[in-house]
Amino acid sequence: MRSKSLAYLGVALLGLSLAAGCVRKTAPVSKAPASGDAPASAVAFLDKKFAVLPFAIPATDADLLAGYLPVARHVPEVAPVHLDAALEQDLAGAKQQFVPAKMAASCAKSAPRGDEPGRLGTLRSYVNIGKCAGADYVVVPMVIDWRERDGSEIGATKPASVDFVLYLIDVRTGAMVRNFHFDETQQSLVSNILDAKKFVSRNGRWLSAMELAQEGLKKGIAELGL
Repeated sequence: MRSKSLAYLGVALLGLSLAAGCVRKTAPVSKAPASGDAPASAVAFLDKKFAVLPFAIPATDADLLAGYLPVARHVPEVAPVHLDAALEQDLAGAKQQFVPAKMAASCAKSAPRGDEPGRLGTLRSYVNIGKCAGADYVVVPMVIDWRERDGSEIGATKPASVDFVLYLIDVRTGAMVRNFHFDETQQSLVSNILDAKKFVSRNGRWLSAMELAQEGLKKGIAELGL
Protein backbone atom coordinates (compact mmCIF):
# COMPACT_ATOMS: atom_id res chain seq x y z
CA MET A 1 0.00 0.00 0.00
CA ARG A 2 2.88 2.33 0.88
CA SER A 3 4.54 1.72 -2.50
CA LYS A 4 1.28 2.58 -4.32
CA SER A 5 0.95 5.81 -2.35
CA LEU A 6 4.49 6.78 -3.24
CA ALA A 7 3.80 5.98 -6.87
CA TYR A 8 0.68 8.18 -6.90
CA LEU A 9 2.65 10.96 -5.21
CA GLY A 10 5.36 10.68 -7.82
CA VAL A 11 2.82 10.94 -10.65
CA ALA A 12 1.20 13.96 -9.02
CA LEU A 13 4.54 15.74 -8.59
CA LEU A 14 5.45 14.99 -12.19
CA GLY A 15 2.11 16.44 -13.34
CA LEU A 16 2.68 19.60 -11.33
CA SER A 17 6.20 19.88 -12.73
CA LEU A 18 4.97 19.55 -16.30
CA ALA A 19 2.18 22.07 -15.68
CA ALA A 20 4.66 24.52 -14.22
CA GLY A 21 6.88 24.00 -17.24
CA CYS A 22 3.96 24.78 -19.54
CA VAL A 23 3.20 27.93 -17.61
CA ARG A 24 6.79 29.12 -17.88
CA LYS A 25 6.85 28.52 -21.63
CA THR A 26 3.56 30.34 -22.25
CA ALA A 27 4.02 33.99 -23.16
CA PRO A 28 2.08 36.49 -21.05
CA VAL A 29 -1.21 37.43 -22.65
CA SER A 30 -1.90 41.11 -23.14
CA LYS A 31 -5.39 42.14 -22.14
CA ALA A 32 -7.44 45.30 -22.29
CA PRO A 33 -7.30 47.24 -19.01
CA ALA A 34 -10.33 47.07 -16.78
CA SER A 35 -11.67 50.07 -14.94
CA GLY A 36 -9.83 48.89 -11.82
CA ASP A 37 -6.53 49.41 -13.64
CA ALA A 38 -7.20 53.12 -14.14
CA PRO A 39 -5.54 54.46 -10.95
CA ALA A 40 -2.32 52.58 -11.75
CA SER A 41 -2.28 53.80 -15.33
CA ALA A 42 -2.94 57.36 -14.19
CA VAL A 43 0.25 57.19 -12.14
CA ALA A 44 2.15 55.67 -15.07
CA PHE A 45 1.06 58.57 -17.27
CA LEU A 46 2.34 61.26 -14.90
CA ASP A 47 4.76 63.72 -16.53
CA LYS A 48 3.41 62.70 -19.95
CA LYS A 49 1.72 65.16 -22.26
CA PHE A 50 -1.58 64.43 -24.00
CA ALA A 51 -3.17 65.91 -27.10
CA VAL A 52 -6.96 65.53 -27.11
CA LEU A 53 -8.41 65.80 -30.61
CA PRO A 54 -11.90 67.13 -31.34
CA PHE A 55 -14.67 64.58 -31.75
CA ALA A 56 -14.96 63.40 -35.35
CA ILE A 57 -17.65 61.54 -37.27
CA PRO A 58 -16.02 58.60 -39.12
CA ALA A 59 -17.03 58.38 -42.76
CA THR A 60 -15.65 54.93 -43.56
CA ASP A 61 -14.38 51.85 -41.73
CA ALA A 62 -10.83 52.99 -42.48
CA ASP A 63 -11.39 55.99 -40.19
CA LEU A 64 -11.77 53.58 -37.27
CA LEU A 65 -8.84 51.81 -35.64
CA ALA A 66 -11.01 48.84 -34.65
CA GLY A 67 -14.42 47.45 -35.56
CA TYR A 68 -16.77 48.51 -38.31
CA LEU A 69 -19.41 51.16 -38.82
CA PRO A 70 -23.05 50.07 -38.45
CA VAL A 71 -25.11 49.92 -41.63
CA ALA A 72 -27.70 52.39 -40.36
CA ARG A 73 -26.41 55.28 -38.30
CA HIS A 74 -27.14 58.91 -37.68
CA VAL A 75 -25.04 61.67 -36.12
CA PRO A 76 -26.25 65.29 -36.15
CA GLU A 77 -23.51 67.83 -36.91
CA VAL A 78 -23.97 69.52 -33.55
CA ALA A 79 -23.24 66.33 -31.56
CA PRO A 80 -19.41 66.54 -31.80
CA VAL A 81 -19.51 70.17 -30.62
CA HIS A 82 -21.45 69.24 -27.48
CA LEU A 83 -19.24 66.21 -26.89
CA ASP A 84 -16.08 68.32 -27.15
CA ALA A 85 -17.42 70.70 -24.51
CA ALA A 86 -18.38 67.83 -22.19
CA LEU A 87 -15.01 66.11 -22.60
CA GLU A 88 -13.12 69.34 -21.97
CA GLN A 89 -15.12 69.91 -18.80
CA ASP A 90 -14.50 66.37 -17.55
CA LEU A 91 -10.75 66.68 -18.16
CA ALA A 92 -10.50 70.07 -16.45
CA GLY A 93 -9.78 68.45 -13.09
CA ALA A 94 -7.45 65.75 -14.43
CA LYS A 95 -3.89 65.44 -13.14
CA GLN A 96 -2.44 64.87 -16.59
CA GLN A 97 -0.83 67.51 -18.78
CA PHE A 98 -2.71 68.48 -21.93
CA VAL A 99 -1.55 70.55 -24.86
CA PRO A 100 -3.85 73.51 -25.62
CA ALA A 101 -7.01 72.44 -27.42
CA LYS A 102 -6.41 74.96 -30.20
CA MET A 103 -2.95 73.51 -30.87
CA ALA A 104 -4.32 69.96 -31.01
CA ALA A 105 -7.09 71.03 -33.39
CA SER A 106 -4.62 72.94 -35.58
CA CYS A 107 -2.27 69.97 -35.80
CA ALA A 108 -5.23 67.72 -36.65
CA LYS A 109 -5.82 69.86 -39.72
CA SER A 110 -2.21 70.34 -40.82
CA ALA A 111 -0.41 67.07 -39.95
CA PRO A 112 0.14 64.81 -42.97
CA ARG A 113 -1.62 61.48 -43.34
CA GLY A 114 0.51 58.37 -43.56
CA ASP A 115 1.37 56.80 -46.89
CA GLU A 116 0.12 53.41 -45.70
CA PRO A 117 -3.31 52.30 -46.96
CA GLY A 118 -6.44 52.04 -44.83
CA ARG A 119 -6.20 52.01 -41.07
CA LEU A 120 -2.42 52.02 -41.03
CA GLY A 121 -2.50 55.39 -42.73
CA THR A 122 -5.14 56.58 -40.26
CA LEU A 123 -3.00 55.50 -37.32
CA ARG A 124 0.06 57.17 -38.84
CA SER A 125 -1.84 60.44 -39.17
CA TYR A 126 -2.61 60.43 -35.44
CA VAL A 127 1.05 59.83 -34.66
CA ASN A 128 1.96 62.78 -36.88
CA ILE A 129 -0.59 64.92 -35.06
CA GLY A 130 0.99 63.97 -31.75
CA LYS A 131 4.45 64.87 -33.00
CA CYS A 132 3.15 68.19 -34.31
CA ALA A 133 1.63 68.99 -30.91
CA GLY A 134 4.67 67.80 -28.95
CA ALA A 135 2.58 65.18 -27.12
CA ASP A 136 3.46 61.75 -25.77
CA TYR A 137 -0.06 60.43 -26.30
CA VAL A 138 -3.01 61.35 -28.50
CA VAL A 139 -6.63 60.88 -27.44
CA VAL A 140 -8.82 60.29 -30.51
CA PRO A 141 -12.60 60.55 -29.89
CA MET A 142 -15.17 59.53 -32.52
CA VAL A 143 -18.95 59.51 -32.39
CA ILE A 144 -20.46 56.69 -34.45
CA ASP A 145 -24.19 56.91 -33.77
CA TRP A 146 -26.45 59.37 -31.95
CA ARG A 147 -30.19 58.92 -31.44
CA GLU A 148 -32.16 61.39 -29.37
CA ARG A 149 -35.05 60.15 -27.26
CA ASP A 150 -38.64 60.65 -28.40
CA GLY A 151 -40.65 61.99 -25.49
CA SER A 152 -39.73 63.46 -22.14
CA GLU A 153 -37.67 62.36 -19.17
CA ILE A 154 -40.76 60.93 -17.49
CA GLY A 155 -42.08 59.10 -20.54
CA ALA A 156 -40.25 58.26 -23.75
CA THR A 157 -41.65 56.36 -26.70
CA LYS A 158 -38.12 55.86 -28.00
CA PRO A 159 -35.05 55.92 -25.71
CA ALA A 160 -31.81 57.77 -26.38
CA SER A 161 -28.95 55.82 -27.92
CA VAL A 162 -25.27 56.78 -28.13
CA ASP A 163 -22.27 55.04 -29.71
CA PHE A 164 -18.77 56.50 -29.48
CA VAL A 165 -15.13 55.41 -29.10
CA LEU A 166 -12.03 56.84 -27.45
CA TYR A 167 -8.61 55.73 -28.70
CA LEU A 168 -5.32 56.34 -26.90
CA ILE A 169 -2.29 56.42 -29.22
CA ASP A 170 1.35 56.21 -28.09
CA VAL A 171 3.21 58.71 -30.26
CA ARG A 172 6.63 57.15 -29.63
CA THR A 173 5.70 53.57 -30.57
CA GLY A 174 2.91 54.42 -33.00
CA ALA A 175 0.57 51.92 -31.33
CA MET A 176 -2.98 52.10 -30.02
CA VAL A 177 -2.41 51.28 -26.36
CA ARG A 178 -5.97 51.59 -25.11
CA ASN A 179 -9.49 52.05 -26.39
CA PHE A 180 -12.91 52.54 -24.87
CA HIS A 181 -16.17 51.80 -26.70
CA PHE A 182 -19.45 53.11 -25.34
CA ASP A 183 -22.59 51.82 -27.06
CA GLU A 184 -25.76 52.07 -25.03
CA THR A 185 -29.47 52.41 -25.61
CA GLN A 186 -31.29 53.21 -22.40
CA GLN A 187 -33.67 50.47 -21.28
CA SER A 188 -36.56 50.50 -18.87
CA LEU A 189 -36.54 48.58 -15.62
CA VAL A 190 -39.09 46.15 -17.07
CA SER A 191 -36.91 45.52 -20.14
CA ASN A 192 -33.76 44.84 -18.13
CA ILE A 193 -34.26 44.03 -14.44
CA LEU A 194 -30.53 43.25 -14.16
CA ASP A 195 -29.79 46.94 -14.67
CA ALA A 196 -31.93 47.99 -11.70
CA LYS A 197 -29.00 49.77 -10.02
CA LYS A 198 -28.43 51.95 -13.07
CA PHE A 199 -32.16 52.65 -13.34
CA VAL A 200 -32.27 53.81 -9.71
CA SER A 201 -29.13 55.97 -10.09
CA ARG A 202 -30.91 57.80 -12.90
CA ASN A 203 -33.95 58.38 -10.65
CA GLY A 204 -36.12 56.47 -13.09
CA ARG A 205 -35.65 59.20 -15.72
CA TRP A 206 -35.32 58.80 -19.45
CA LEU A 207 -32.02 60.47 -20.28
CA SER A 208 -31.31 62.65 -23.27
CA ALA A 209 -28.59 61.51 -25.67
CA MET A 210 -26.22 64.08 -24.18
CA GLU A 211 -26.85 62.88 -20.62
CA LEU A 212 -26.23 59.32 -21.74
CA ALA A 213 -23.02 60.38 -23.48
CA GLN A 214 -21.81 62.21 -20.37
CA GLU A 215 -22.09 59.00 -18.38
CA GLY A 216 -20.04 57.23 -21.05
CA LEU A 217 -17.38 59.94 -21.14
CA LYS A 218 -16.75 59.67 -17.42
CA LYS A 219 -16.31 55.89 -17.74
CA GLY A 220 -14.03 56.30 -20.76
CA ILE A 221 -11.79 58.85 -19.07
CA ALA A 222 -11.38 56.53 -16.10
CA GLU A 223 -10.58 53.48 -18.23
CA LEU A 224 -8.03 55.37 -20.30
CA GLY A 225 -6.33 56.43 -17.09
CA LEU A 226 -6.84 60.14 -17.55
